[in-house]
Amino acid sequence: MLFKTIWAMMLNNRAKKDSQKVLDCLNIQLGCIIADIGSGGGFFTFEFSKRTGLRGKVFAADSDKKLLIYIENISIKKKINNIETVICKEDECLIPKESCDLIFMRSIFHHIKNPKSYFLKLRESIKPGGRIAIIEWKNDGRGFVGRLGHCAEETEIIRIMNEAGFSHYKTFDFLPEQSFNIFIRSI
Repeated sequence: MLFKTIWAMMLNNRAKKDSQKVLDCLNIQLGCIIADIGSGGGFFTFEFSKRTGLRGKVFAADSDKKLLIYIENISIKKKINNIETVICKEDECLIPKESCDLIFMRSIFHHIKNPKSYFLKLRESIKPGGRIAIIEWKNDGRGFVGRLGHCAEETEIIRIMNEAGFSHYKTFDFLPEQSFNIFIRSI
């Protein structure tokens, strides 16, 4: 568990860069219900928890059970009661139907093997008019990200999301190495 704790802390340190700008762009209101898919060490999960307040809820969703245990332990230690952990499978993330105002995904789109099918299923978890924010590494053709395929083309993300029943709402360009797009669930 020590390795996972260290790994979670490293993920959280990386997530902090430009995080306040990201959070401000999401326009989170008190009482919102948010799913943080690919929650990792929980940096954004805990930030969402603060912004949604006691009446809100945050689903910390990840495929790594040990990282979810890390989030649960921090939640218990800090007496945070509005976070619920959800284990994800490779092809779906089981968040309750029409429960979320916002789904947040950071640096995981490239891990999804069949994204159209995945997002068609995930669409059911978003309230009508709800949003999904996707931050993904850009392929600049250089370095670690491009050579290992840890990226997705922004145009491909937009195409797949449209096919899965989402309308492209907004693009932010302040993350130099990542794309940041928000989509709305089409009715």
